[in-house]
Amino acid sequence: MDDMLIPEVGFGTADLAEEAEEAVYIALSQGYKLIDTARAYGSERAVGKALQRIYREGIHKREDYIIQTKLLPGIVCYEDVLRDFEQSLNDLGTDYVDVYFIHWPVNRGSEKTYHDENVEIWKAFEHLYASGKVKRLGVCNFLERHLSDILDHCKVKPTVHQLEIHPGYQQIGLVEYSQKLGMDIEAWSPMGRGELKNQPYIDMAKRYGCNIGQLALKWSLQKGYIPLSRSKTKEHITNNRILDFTILKDDMDEIDKLNTNTNYLDIWSYKRQQMY
Repeated sequence: MDDMLIPEVGFGTADLAEEAEEAVYIALSQGYKLIDTARAYGSERAVGKALQRIYREGIHKREDYIIQTKLLPGIVCYEDVLRDFEQSLNDLGTDYVDVYFIHWPVNRGSEKTYHDENVEIWKAFEHLYASGKVKRLGVCNFLERHLSDILDHCKVKPTVHQLEIHPGYQQIGLVEYSQKLGMDIEAWSPMGRGELKNQPYIDMAKRYGCNIGQLALKWSLQKGYIPLSRSKTKEHITNNRILDFTILKDDMDEIDKLNTNTNYLDIWSYKRQQMY
């Protein structure tokens, strides 16, 4: 697959548990080209098995897909990063990944040491990039101050930033900052946290012949992001790629009004990110 990310919906694999392999296989069968996983999700092996099933069908090859994964949080030493990456390759059944991410900028116990640790992690990332085992380097959930640690010391800049982005939590300033640095933006939890479950937006979706989940995904695409959808059911996996409509500017503006600075996933990883 080309080094540039494709401007369409990707498939995420967090929290799919034992259903991950079948869900990923369905996604691949339905035409998804970008599969997002992580060591912390526990889904790499399932992704690898689903890919092997697709390859055996003889239609698609490894280079037809963008496969991306993330370093396990808490791994910080140079050699440990390289070992963790090799485990990812083994579980995925591939000899390279298209994008490799730092999952969170600040991990539990690293509140006072993450500046130097992220620099060391990035040096290992640059080694993997130079070796050809990684096509692009990325970060997830970094704020400007976290990015500066890498930018001040790196030779290879991150070119992908994966963030929680949806109508209720748009992170506009951080997105613009990342884009100015040349990063593609991937949106996790792109369908949001219930913001569109109100009658005006339900009616809006009906006008476009879609549901509110599809409306949120199309909003993300029209913003220039790569939304990472997620589902266990074939119907939803299939429907999340059927986005053959264009949201009018006035409706985009109405959806934009849902933005807040509070409607994000309530987990400690976010709290540490914001506190340090």
